[in-house]
Amino acid sequence: MGLDKEALARLGRSVQRDVDTGVNHGATVLVARAGEVGYLETFGHADQKAGRQTAVDDIYLLMSTGKAYTAGLVLQLIDRGELSFATKVAEIIPEFGVRGKQRVTVAHLLTHTGGTWASFVPPPPGQWGRSWGDMDEMTRLISAQQIAHRPGERVIYNPFASYNILGEIVRRLDADRRPFRQIAHDRIFGPLGMVDSSFGLGLDHPRRVPLRMAETTPGAAEVSVMESLNDLVDETFELPAGMVFGTIRDVFTWTEVLRRRGRHEGTRLLSQAIVDYAYQNHTGDKVNEFWDFNKESRDLAEFPANFSYGGGYVRGTGDHLSPFGLTSSPATFGAVGSGSTMWMVDPVRDLTFVFLSSGLLEGLHHFERMSRLADLALASVDDSGKAAG
Repeated sequence: MGLDKEALARLGRSVQRDVDTGVNHGATVLVARAGEVGYLETFGHADQKAGRQTAVDDIYLLMSTGKAYTAGLVLQLIDRGELSFATKVAEIIPEFGVRGKQRVTVAHLLTHTGGTWASFVPPPPGQWGRSWGDMDEMTRLISAQQIAHRPGERVIYNPFASYNILGEIVRRLDADRRPFRQIAHDRIFGPLGMVDSSFGLGLDHPRRVPLRMAETTPGAAEVSVMESLNDLVDETFELPAGMVFGTIRDVFTWTEVLRRRGRHEGTRLLSQAIVDYAYQNHTGDKVNEFWDFNKESRDLAEFPANFSYGGGYVRGTGDHLSPFGLTSSPATFGAVGSGSTMWMVDPVRDLTFVFLSSGLLEGLHHFERMSRLADLALASVDDSGKAAG
C-alpha cells in the first residue's frame, strides 16, 4: 500500500496527546492509499460526560464538511444542464433578486464571494435556534437583506447566505418538490450506500456523538451556542450549510467518489469533467476576510482563501497556513468542519485522510491542528519498496 507503519504510529500518538492534554475529547482517524484503508483508529471518548468510549461506527455531526454534499447536489444539476455556474440566483429564487443581489450567481455562492449576508450568524430578525433548520424561514430572511459588497470582489465566509440558498436552489429545481434532506438521501447517500448519513438526526440516537468544546476560550457565549446544537439539531432540522451526520466510513465513501473523479463501485454520481473543474482554487489569491478577527487577535500571517466549487478548499501553492498541511500537493482538496472535522484527498500521492472529533477547537486553532495532523499523515507515504521492486 506504500504506507509507513511507524509514521502512522506517530500520527496516532499526536492525536492521543491531544486527548491526554484536553485539546480534544476523542476522535476517529482514517488514512487510505489508492482507495485502500491502511489506518483506522479511535481515540478517547465519544461522550466524555457519559463515559462512552469512541467507536468506529459513531455518528458525528460533520459541521461544515456537510457543504461538500450540498455542493455535490449542485454539481449534479450542472452536469445535467439544469443549472450553470453563471446562473443568477434570482432566476431560480425571484425574491432573492432585490437590494443589489440581482447579479449574484451560483459560482458566487459556492465560493462565498456573492456579497450576501456577510456574517456567520443568521440575518435579522432570525435567532440562533430553530430558524436555522427551517429552509423557508432562512430563505425569507436572507432574501430580504441588502448586498454587503459587490459580487465577486471579496471573499467572506458566510454559510447561511451561501449554502442555504444553494440548498434552496436544489429544492426548487426538484420536479418532485421533495424536502432537501430527502433529495440528499435519494441522490447521494442512498446510491452510495451511506446508510448512516443524513441531514439531521434523532436527538436520542444511540450512536450520536455530542459536540463539546474541547478548550476553555474567552468566547463563553460561543461555547454555549455551539453545544446547544446537541439539543436543537434533530431529524427534522434542514441546514444545507452543515448539520450533516455520518460515520467515518460514510465520509470515506464520499471522498472515494471524488478521488475516482465522480464514480464509486459502479455508481456514477458526477462527471469526470465537473470533478476536474470544480475541485480547483476558484478564488485566486483573495483572502477569506472572515478570519480577520482571528488573524489579528493571534498575529497570524495572511493566507489565501483557496475556495473550490466543492464545498471546501484547495491546498494551492506557497508557504501558508492550510488545514491540509504544508507538504500536501497543490492539487489537494477537501473540506473542514467548524472546529472538529476534516477530510482531504491528495491526488498526486493518492492519499486520503479523514479526521472526525468530539471536541471543538475555536477558530484557526482547528486549522493549525489539522495542518499538523495532515503533515503526519502525508509523512506515512513511502513508495520506496515499490520503486525497488
